[in-house]
Amino acid sequence: MKMSSNKDSIQYHLYISLIVLVIIILYILFTSILFPSGFRKYIVYIQIGPFSPYFFTIAAIFAIFGTMILYHSIKFELTSLTFIICALFSSALSYFFGWLNWNPAGEVPKTGLYEAQILLSSIALFFLFLHFELNERESPRAWLTSIISICLFPLSFKNIFSILSGIYEFNTTFEYFLGILVQIGAIVIFIANFVIALRISKAVFVRNEELRNLGGIQFAGLFFLFFHVFFEFSEGLIKIINPKFSVFNTPILVIAMLLISIPYYKKPEVLSFVSPNVKAIGLVDINGITHYFKATSEEFEERRNISEELFGGLTVAFQSVGKEVAQAKKGVDSLKFGDRAIIIEYLNPFYFVVIAERSSYFLHLEMKQYLKDLKTYYKEFPEYGEVISEDIIKQLNEKFYPMPPYYFATESKNEKT
Repeated sequence: MKMSSNKDSIQYHLYISLIVLVIIILYILFTSILFPSGFRKYIVYIQIGPFSPYFFTIAAIFAIFGTMILYHSIKFELTSLTFIICALFSSALSYFFGWLNWNPAGEVPKTGLYEAQILLSSIALFFLFLHFELNERESPRAWLTSIISICLFPLSFKNIFSILSGIYEFNTTFEYFLGILVQIGAIVIFIANFVIALRISKAVFVRNEELRNLGGIQFAGLFFLFFHVFFEFSEGLIKIINPKFSVFNTPILVIAMLLISIPYYKKPEVLSFVSPNVKAIGLVDINGITHYFKATSEEFEERRNISEELFGGLTVAFQSVGKEVAQAKKGVDSLKFGDRAIIIEYLNPFYFVVIAERSSYFLHLEMKQYLKDLKTYYKEFPEYGEVISEDIIKQLNEKFYPMPPYYFATESKNEKT
């Protein structure tokens, strides 16, 4: 069933939120209220001889999942997965160092391994921020990046200082302040990522059931991340109210990161969910000939003939305006018109043009790679009147910009005589 209304989308996301909330309540009920001692004894602090499997298992899960996504990113040559992979491997290393520093008695010793664990967890947070930010924008927002840096970097500098100097004990109030800063930074990152993920999830909601479900999975992951951040931030207050009560946040974080990452494993070729924001794509040569045009939204499909006729001429005109009129050293690479952007990448003799709601850093990189692969087929300029083979376009689209069944089906531009 195709659901397209805003009301359906709201109900869908509220339904996911309710499921996550129920899971969190049940998790706290069983691990922190009904069986806290059993959870500690048989899960957190369980020993198999001298081996402590808790942190090691978590590190292995992150490493395995990171490797799986890395394989897909290499296979499909997707640069847009770089930072989510870095976040997963940083988390894996963080928990690996935590395992090396593990103390079954429960008291975590302050060592270089402990400082490395904290440092890598902060780095993973920053990578997660960059992943969503650069899949949404051409560059990170300066004001937001500054706030997050102010929150995360002081503790990171302290971690690096401790690792290098061997000094691990500092003023308790100072360390508490640094920890609060990191928690504030985590909240800011969560809010920023949540807004982006919600927009993406709503965008894929109307596409097809598979992408709708994957968007919902990622939305659920960020909601789990919210509870992880909330419990981390409120831990001190909870201890004041009830010193014996504690929430084991690590499993919640693991679930959150895996749910956020699953869509990139299942559908890595969908440009990390950037594609729902794309309205039309096309290939134009330096003479203004449109070799390929595809409308990927209803609004452009309805006016396809007009759009296609103007596509090639406008692309070359924009480049001329940049170089000749504005005396720029390079042509136009992105034009913004309110809620639309025309994104242009050039590799002689072709322009790859994308019309979208917004440009992004990784979208530019994928477009550049698309043109590089196209050049392997056309090392020389096509002969006059020759258009790019439809089979080549199909191969490139399957690799870089797949057109699932829900997109409007159009064919390569045939030669006009």
